[in-house]
Formats: sequence, C-alpha cells, structure tokens
Amino acid sequence: MDAPNPFGPLPPAESVAFCLRLRPGTEAEYKKRHDEIWPEMRATLVGAGILHFEIHLMREYGLLFAFVVRRPDHEMDAIRGDPVWRRWQAHMADILLQEGDGPLRIPLERVFSLRAG
Repeated sequence: MDAPNPFGPLPPAESVAFCLRLRPGTEAEYKKRHDEIWPEMRATLVGAGILHFEIHLMREYGLLFAFVVRRPDHEMDAIRGDPVWRRWQAHMADILLQEGDGPLRIPLERVFSLRAG
C-alpha cells in the first residue's frame, strides 16, 4: 500500500523547460540576485500560476536550465506586461543575454517523461 502524500493532494499541473544564457563571469551575481529575489517578484510568479520553479547552472557553458511546474490555467504568457516582471527583467539584463525585451530563452523539446503510478 502506498504511503499518503504528506503534503496533501497535488493540484493539476503541467511542466515546461527552457535554457537561458549567462554573460561570462556573472554566475555568482546571478545566484546572488536569485537568493535575494524580491517578494513582489515571487508573488508575481506564483500569481501567474507557477507551482514550482527551479533553475540549474551548467557553469562550463554559461547555460541555465529552467524547469517550471505550473497550473494548466497559468497566466505566464501575460506576465510580460506585469510592471514587476518588467522591472526584474531590467534588473537582470546586464547578466543574461537578451533577445528583444527579455532574456534569450531557448525552448526545450520534451523527449521523455516518466510519471509514478
């Protein structure tokens, strides 16, 4: 018999992954800024439907791998118009390679997925 989930039932969710590219030599600053993420930025992300957000660094290539779990009814596509989001993007522009009005975002194609029972 499976043990009950100690966190209660999980909400419906979907995931998405992408990469970002850091400017050389900015790895420590990137981590520092995320360690000090603004409470209003955290609230903006959660309010857009993000349930879980991880960013991992591939240091030797200056690549960041982002993995997001979000509600199916997320509003991430509309977040670009949010003033807090825009201010965060301006705050990060000096350490992330840019494309248009935001960071260069490289979408990743899912090629495998495993889900427990």
